[in-house]
Amino acid sequence: MKNSTIMNIEGQSNFLVDYAKYQFRKKTKLLPLLIVTFVIFLFAIPYYTKDFNTGSFINDFNDEYISPIPVKSSQDSKCPHYKIMLFISSEMEHIEKRMLMREELFGIADNLVPCMKQDTPEIFYKFLIKKKERIKDDDDFMRNFLSEQMEYNDIGEISPQGNDDWHQALLKHSKILQETCISFDHLVMIDEFTMINLEKLQNQISSSKIANQTISNTQKMVWGSFNSNITDEMAIIVGQSAIQPILDHSNYKSTNYTSILSRFYHHHFNHPNEKIPDDLILINDPISIVEWPNSIKSIPCVDCVIAIGHVYQDWEIRKIRDKLSIQVVIPCNVRTDIEMYSKNTSKLRPKIAVMTSSFLYKDNCMLEAAPISAQNKREYAEKHGYAFVSRSSEFVQQLYRKRNLVWGKIDAVEKVLPYYEWLIWLDMDAIFVNRSLSIESLLKMSEEKVGGKKEFSKINFIVARPIGDDMINAGVFLIRNSEWARDFIRAGIQARRDRAYRGMKEQQAMRDAIKRPNWKPNVLYLNGDDHTINTFPDRYVRGDYIVHYAPEEGCPANPVLGGITKVKLLEESPDNEVELPF
Repeated sequence: MKNSTIMNIEGQSNFLVDYAKYQFRKKTKLLPLLIVTFVIFLFAIPYYTKDFNTGSFINDFNDEYISPIPVKSSQDSKCPHYKIMLFISSEMEHIEKRMLMREELFGIADNLVPCMKQDTPEIFYKFLIKKKERIKDDDDFMRNFLSEQMEYNDIGEISPQGNDDWHQALLKHSKILQETCISFDHLVMIDEFTMINLEKLQNQISSSKIANQTISNTQKMVWGSFNSNITDEMAIIVGQSAIQPILDHSNYKSTNYTSILSRFYHHHFNHPNEKIPDDLILINDPISIVEWPNSIKSIPCVDCVIAIGHVYQDWEIRKIRDKLSIQVVIPCNVRTDIEMYSKNTSKLRPKIAVMTSSFLYKDNCMLEAAPISAQNKREYAEKHGYAFVSRSSEFVQQLYRKRNLVWGKIDAVEKVLPYYEWLIWLDMDAIFVNRSLSIESLLKMSEEKVGGKKEFSKINFIVARPIGDDMINAGVFLIRNSEWARDFIRAGIQARRDRAYRGMKEQQAMRDAIKRPNWKPNVLYLNGDDHTINTFPDRYVRGDYIVHYAPEEGCPANPVLGGITKVKLLEESPDNEVELPF
């Protein structure tokens, strides 16, 4: 190969050198070993100090762990730049695997304090799955998958084009993200069965010491484990400058390797006289990117490990993280403080949360409309700097509580409220139609209704009763984080076991509670009010805040979808006439 260095792909001779170096650095117990190691080290120096500026191969290496340097800076919200773009390949049905990866890699065990934006410069991550036809209507997997999408907003679906392999599709997807003004230094691709030490990886890249070589331009490297066609999917690191040259040479053929990256690597290994495009640096590294040998003790150089793939048991993922002291990497600043709300809560945290249900019933009525309705609320929250929290688990647990599933709303609010100052709840079939009106403005209007700040300081709950209706509209309400609210929910609503299945259930429990003398003074009861916080689609007037569809019978999906279309049209052309029902 022109202008390149080829090293033994099997890695045997290099491994002995590297392993001896590792033992020398750690500790030397026997003098003969010290002497042999030192001699080998002297002979190896020229290879390990060479600066790589041109296309080259590097095989099998190890390196010492470099202590992480904390980074506190935030991102440019319009055109963020990340050190690492992490794609985690997953299967649609593998919800538990994604939950495990979120917790072990990023410390995200729930969405009570959600990552509304990934605003640290360290990492941007996304789970990517192959887009499929929607699963059969009676399949729980699809409902659970859509709930997860609404709750975490970190899953993308992509479709490989033509004969593209999966890695090729991922590389193209990274280019699409770059076109949307998201930039990065290195693309890291792993699957859901790989545990990776992101902090250690970034430290090695920052030091420019890869495979015990000093790499002058790590953005031109392709770093993976290419010894077999079953290890190349475990973890591959690609510098952003290497992506396009690889895509431009996707026609390399191989009978043994299907991945565009493996084919690229082995083509140039097998054609040493052919110049590597754009002087890319190709690194084969089965020492740091390891296939799980079922025991930590079977790994030749534990301190060398960056990633371990083919780990199929969840407890082993946790064990590996513990044994290798892998630290979580926080992808968003708000999650530097995930404690319950107090006067000491980080100013990076939103004080207000927009809440809704992400639970999909077995009738699949809202299967299509729910994600779009959730997006309406998420966009509103993003616009005003609020948290958006959608929940499904609390609805599922009603089976154990022996209550109707609708009671999940009360459990969800009771769980999330302690993390915020104020919370607004919208049912799945309610949407924001005036997204320019902030919750702060709504609270100010409410303050004026009760006679000023002093009186409003006593208000902890805001709900409306529509004209002509005996029942409150419990599909939209605001509640303040306070001792009053906790008592109101626990003693006033949750205690109503008599409404577990009967009558109007949680709605009736809520209405009865706000009438009781110990709670009534602290409620802003918008009696006969069709416009302040919500309205029905046939009563809409321009400027109304929320439309709640809530049909007495039938599925609200089509009206909700139609309403969201009208919201977008009004935002684009505010003077447009609106036909009722909204």
